[in-house]
Order: sequence, then C-alpha cells, then structure tokens
Amino acid sequence: MSQHSGITKPALQPEDIAMLHAVLRGWCREKSCEIGSPAAQHVARELVSWFECGIRNPQKLAGLMRHMHLDAQDLPTSPDASGTVSRPAAKAGGLACHDG
Repeated sequence: MSQHSGITKPALQPEDIAMLHAVLRGWCREKSCEIGSPAAQHVARELVSWFECGIRNPQKLAGLMRHMHLDAQDLPTSPDASGTVSRPAAKAGGLACHDG
C-alpha cells in the first residue's frame, strides 16, 4: 500500500501497470508523440489517477484521454526548486475524484 496525504491506496499490480502502459502507448500513437514527452507524462499521471478512482476499463480510460484538453504552456517542462514538477489540472469533461 502507498500512502499520500493520509490516504492509503492499494499498490498497482504488474497487470495493472501493463494495461495502463498499453493505453498510454495507444494515446501516444494516436497523438504522434513520444512516450517520454511532457504531454505523455502528464497524461500518464492523469491515467493513474483515474485508475485509482476506480476506472479500470481500458476503453473508458482511452476515451477519457482522448477528451483531455492539454495546453502546451501548462505542461511541466522542468522541476521546481523542490525537485518536483508542478502538475496542472487536466480537463476531461469535469471528471474529478476526491478520496476522503
């Protein structure tokens, strides 16, 4: 289990990671972008967030990713002073998951 901000979430299993990676690769092919690009990294974070919210169907996840609005100027390009990269809010039909 991993813990963040007092919220305990089950660890991703190898089969979960494989499915999420396949969905992300499909998005990258569709958008003609590299999997290591800032856009793909941003989408990957959102993908994991949706998965943790309970969306486990690969087709539903792919559909959400297609409807994400990415502003190039909002994507993280370098870490801040603390060494972390800021994460802009993605817009996907108003989807939000709040634990707690």
